[in-house]
Amino acid sequence: MLLKISEELTLHSTQEDVWRLLRDTPRLAALLPGVETVSPLHEPGTEAYQAKAGDKIGPFKVALNMQIRVVETRAPAVLKAQIKGADAIGLNRLTGSLNLTLSPAPSSTLMRFEADIEILGKLATLGAAPIRRRVTAKFAEFARNIQAQFASDGNVHARLETSPRSRSTTDVRAAMRMQPKKDRR
Repeated sequence: MLLKISEELTLHSTQEDVWRLLRDTPRLAALLPGVETVSPLHEPGTEAYQAKAGDKIGPFKVALNMQIRVVETRAPAVLKAQIKGADAIGLNRLTGSLNLTLSPAPSSTLMRFEADIEILGKLATLGAAPIRRRVTAKFAEFARNIQAQFASDGNVHARLETSPRSRSTTDVRAAMRMQPKKDRR
């Protein structure tokens, strides 16, 4: 099953500050719902990470071991990566590309997120609708988390649940386990 993802999010911060957050892998990983661990792959000449993420989608509980390879960066505006992952026994697999662009907007920054993801295995048998619903909810949670990072009053934890939701440009979302942690500090 092929999924195309397209999201937009307005962040009330400078493009440079948003870029710094995106390039701070531990800090960014803590904002991504369902990401349990992220660690660098020590491969010369390559920026790559190993991640473990999971969620429950429909009747399936999915835990994926993934590799993310950054293939292009143009500070402070463009980040492109390739992803691949599978569960421990190979029943679910995914591959794809992620493109993130930042552009200045009046007193804010517009973040555009696009991904093309191919899902194989048992999870693909669910069809696109349940995956769309789950990923829509998880992107909204990510949006609240990242918006809270730029809250003007500095009370990040209090604002995580009350920040405005992202504006979706499409309903299709990636399929990976995204169970939130209570406290990522």
